[in-house]
Amino acid sequence: MTRIQKLKILTMTILMLFLVFGTNFVMCRQLNSKSDATRIKNFYKLEKNSLDMILIGASTSFTDYSAPLAWKEFGYTSYSFATNMAPMGIAKSMLIEVRKTQKPKLFVIDINGILYNDEQESREGSNRLWIDNMPFSKNKIDTINELISEDQRLAYYFPLLKYHSNWPQLYDCLEVSMKELTDKDKTNLAAMGIQGTAKIDPQRHYVNIKEYNDTLPMHQLSGKHLKDLLEYCKKEKLSNVIFTNMPRYYSKKMLPERKRNNSAKALIKEYGYECIDMDDYVDEIGLNPEKDYYNPNHLNIYGQKKLTKYFGKLINERFQLSQTQHSESVKKRYDYEFISYQKVYDWADSYIKRKKSKRYNYEEVKEILSH
Repeated sequence: MTRIQKLKILTMTILMLFLVFGTNFVMCRQLNSKSDATRIKNFYKLEKNSLDMILIGASTSFTDYSAPLAWKEFGYTSYSFATNMAPMGIAKSMLIEVRKTQKPKLFVIDINGILYNDEQESREGSNRLWIDNMPFSKNKIDTINELISEDQRLAYYFPLLKYHSNWPQLYDCLEVSMKELTDKDKTNLAAMGIQGTAKIDPQRHYVNIKEYNDTLPMHQLSGKHLKDLLEYCKKEKLSNVIFTNMPRYYSKKMLPERKRNNSAKALIKEYGYECIDMDDYVDEIGLNPEKDYYNPNHLNIYGQKKLTKYFGKLINERFQLSQTQHSESVKKRYDYEFISYQKVYDWADSYIKRKKSKRYNYEEVKEILSH
């Protein structure tokens, strides 16, 4: 084989690899879940060791808690590292990932995932919101091998096998890809993936669960994954981890959820960790069932503001989160994010006052912040 022939083969190989990886980068987009994707990807844009606290969990972690508001009120940096319907199984993987670049004073892990049955816990869409947005690493390989059945793993290693159906939406894929390549970033709330619903859903069939201690066995898979997480924390001797349960508004049909939460809290206590159950502090937080929820499982912006102020004050005093000296760039980032948060708050407030209901995620927030 001549030198020219070898050069042609090498050139073709490089072009083929470029085509494969380029196509994979462009097409593997969760176009219906942009907020979740950007929330994960923008974690990696944060300055190294810039977080005082990180909240790991599901949708309640970003609908019920606001990192920019906590910064404004208490002066500590935090981040909601979360996806919609996050199964319990991904919490350990997220914790491992965070520890690569951040050394927060406090890890807070929401136990919402404990409520998912085995089918929900292993739902492909929920797992992909995390796995497909992780950089390739040993942790990603371990996560796939732990959570995904062997016959399904190939499509996680080569996600184009899953996302080839995005071809009809090629323009949207290209638009998102170009933004990712060119946005070297002033991370803002649109990029962080804030979501919620501008709505009041009055809750009127309340069951008082403050002293409700009945238990129900956890679902097999989510219970196993919680135990695996606790084993990891114990093995790593992590003393700065607490768990939390975000508030719900309970009706009789939701009591099984409360019973499983009680079982999860008992297991957490067994391992020597604390679970701050926000359901026990509804009165102290000042949550109003007629005003502060947009459904029984999520707070609206009014409830989010109240919970952030209560929970933020509690953990700041206990863990001295705000005593960190941050760089000017970190301060500037969070100052900007609070301005963005205030814009979203005012927008949602205006919708609610006009007795309108509107869900807001990536596209809506991007439009709000453009004005």
